Amino acid sequence: MAKRTAIRSKRGRRSVEPQIEVLSEEAPPRRRTLIAGVAGALLLFIATYLWRLDRVIGMFSDDAWYVLLAKSLATGQGYSLINSPSPGIMPIYPPAFPWLLSLAYRLSPDFPQNVWLLKSVSIAAMLVIGATTYVYFKSERKLSAWFALGIATATAINPAFVFLATSSAMSECVFTLGLLLTMLVVERGARAEKKWGYWLFALGGALASFTFLTRALGVGLIVAVAVYLLKERLIRALAIFVAVVALLAGSWTLYAWKHAPTPAQQDEQNGYIVKSYTSQFANDDPLAAKAPPSIPSELMRRSFNNGARMLEYNIGSLVAYPLFRAAEPLVASGRNLQLALLSFLLSLIVIAGFIAAWIERVTLTEMVALFSTLVVLVWTFASFRFALPLLPFAIFYLILGLRAICRLLQRLFGAPGPRAQRAALLGAIALTIAFNTYNNLAYGLSMRGPEAERPAWLRAFDEGREMIQWVGEHIPEQYALACYNPGLVHLYTGHKTVGTTYPARRWELWKRLGVRYAVLNSLRPLSDPNPAEKRYPIIYMSDRMKLRVLDFGEAATRLQWVDNP
Repeated sequence: MAKRTAIRSKRGRRSVEPQIEVLSEEAPPRRRTLIAGVAGALLLFIATYLWRLDRVIGMFSDDAWYVLLAKSLATGQGYSLINSPSPGIMPIYPPAFPWLLSLAYRLSPDFPQNVWLLKSVSIAAMLVIGATTYVYFKSERKLSAWFALGIATATAINPAFVFLATSSAMSECVFTLGLLLTMLVVERGARAEKKWGYWLFALGGALASFTFLTRALGVGLIVAVAVYLLKERLIRALAIFVAVVALLAGSWTLYAWKHAPTPAQQDEQNGYIVKSYTSQFANDDPLAAKAPPSIPSELMRRSFNNGARMLEYNIGSLVAYPLFRAAEPLVASGRNLQLALLSFLLSLIVIAGFIAAWIERVTLTEMVALFSTLVVLVWTFASFRFALPLLPFAIFYLILGLRAICRLLQRLFGAPGPRAQRAALLGAIALTIAFNTYNNLAYGLSMRGPEAERPAWLRAFDEGREMIQWVGEHIPEQYALACYNPGLVHLYTGHKTVGTTYPARRWELWKRLGVRYAVLNSLRPLSDPNPAEKRYPIIYMSDRMKLRVLDFGEAATRLQWVDNP
């Protein structure tokens, strides 16, 4: 072992552990004090998630599809869109998260009574994320126990993660857990003895594959690990990692490609759930009026716009979430000069921290942050949820950036000293935790307040669910429905459902499929019915949001849809 360590040192590898001045351990904390801190963080976590847990599910549309696919797996119908009039249509979504949800669905198959159990998957993931974050930053980045615990707590109770875990069934929590576990295992493998290291790299490949099969954005993690192992000259480890990823993620990718929805199936289901990632990435819509731009020009435009969005909104939302509330579609702020300036300032500090870490020593953290950000920049749109898994690293780099500012002040004015710097940086993390806790408390209070003051998310869900329940009670199940949110309508009613895009072009297909009604269930208030809708009886309309149900009539006698609403 000593010989191997010497060789690794000569090649510039990991024989010298990173020591981050000010953030590293001065003296080990007292055992009782640390246990009390961990217990306090755990109690805060439990109280936060119980306080904010609600009955909302399916409002993102994506999470409705996840639950529908979980039901399909749990009931023995395979990985298929059981809502579609034609059987056997396979989604393009990767299967890992629906498979996890299917385990919960098997324990309690009654929807929506099992909503709390479905959400427990993400809540459990967040608990493990907190523990993994603590271990990673303490053991791999050599932070003190208090800094590691602070970053872990700030991550675990971040209101964005809390919202996605308690008010939806989205995959971000499980995806983030897979990313962190992959990093921890690979870093441990790079330090382990040869025999154990190879097993750890194989496990890392399995975890990276699981992460990729949770969300396709995990391709950034796979590339980051491969480049990191190549940089460390761990060629055998790289070969093992790539082989496992090729076996697991690669085999599913080939299977999904072979069984991809046909053009006819895509036309029937009519939504992103059957639109290939290649088509989404290229922004290619065969039914759109205009042809898509060339790939190079589209990537340049997209990267510029997504990069600007990252600086003026997403990074600020990561480290000061209560001011932005970017994960909540009905309250997320638009372009605001004050918030944009704040986000830009915080972005500069985070980038400075990233550069400082890169200069000290490039680790897997920097590789994952870099390549994951690159994937977000070139993706079709810059959703805040794509950046959210990088939250613990954003907090870490924010602290490193603030440390750089403290160092500059020390050089210029002789103060603050190391102890004062340490106290200030710990105070910044404590302030973040307090700010997040206040936001979670305020949100929970509004959930339990007067109807007019309840979160818009809950009120929109209640109004939409009331309409869907009316559909289930008044429309015979023999009729298929065209819906804004097909997955959610099917879960509540059992009706066969399709999407509503380009109705005029799908009119004859809808006749053949038995689509008689349109269920316009949106998470935002709708405008008044347009001329095309007014040609058909509106048999249901909600008061506030104007959600409505249209009756197209029997297929043989119905009027032609003449416009795209």
